[in-house]
Amino acid sequence: MPKRNDLARVLLEMESELFPALSFDPYERAVYYFLFARTHLCRQRYVRLSHALIAKGIGVGLFSVQSRTRQLLAKGCLRTHRRSNLGSFWQVLLPRQVLGPVRPSKASPPRIDITVLDCFNDRRARWAILRREGGNCFYCLRKMTRKSAALDHVVPRARGGNSTYRNLVACCPQCNFRKRATPAADFVRTLYRSGRLSAVEFNQRLAALERLARGNLRISLAG
Repeated sequence: MPKRNDLARVLLEMESELFPALSFDPYERAVYYFLFARTHLCRQRYVRLSHALIAKGIGVGLFSVQSRTRQLLAKGCLRTHRRSNLGSFWQVLLPRQVLGPVRPSKASPPRIDITVLDCFNDRRARWAILRREGGNCFYCLRKMTRKSAALDHVVPRARGGNSTYRNLVACCPQCNFRKRATPAADFVRTLYRSGRLSAVEFNQRLAALERLARGNLRISLAG
């Protein structure tokens, strides 16, 4: 019989495991709960009750109780001992006694560490970087589509740059071609001097580069 602090677990196992697994109907549930309350909740291994008393206790017909106790016996949820004219001694088996160890829930997928993820070769991460940029080129702020967007290494790989989210930005093909190995801050200055960026946009781009380097412009793989 369960300890009092295990009662919530047992009740949850009834509702989530035992009843669905054995297709309990409402009458079976009522009979099972009625006998469970008069055995385990009363710290008794057995209880002697007639079918008539069970029917009266749950407010259903005698025939319904007789048929449901037979079904519960067949399903291995009840046992009877020493039947007499005064009623049977009923033993109620708990969910784990009937079904065995409760099945563990499906393991959740492993969490992906985006700080070390190769975002250049991970398809989800590539789209996540484009979403982070709001569909705009990181450098010139031109609107892009998935097909037209390119990924640029802020610090080129030839200079030791990696492919994490902190070193990759989505940009238009023109900026990707023109920047090449130019330091990102210098390339942004070139865009400002050529009139491609306003003074406000220029300062915003420099601030964005600093936030990117600090790891503040994170990505989400959801969606």
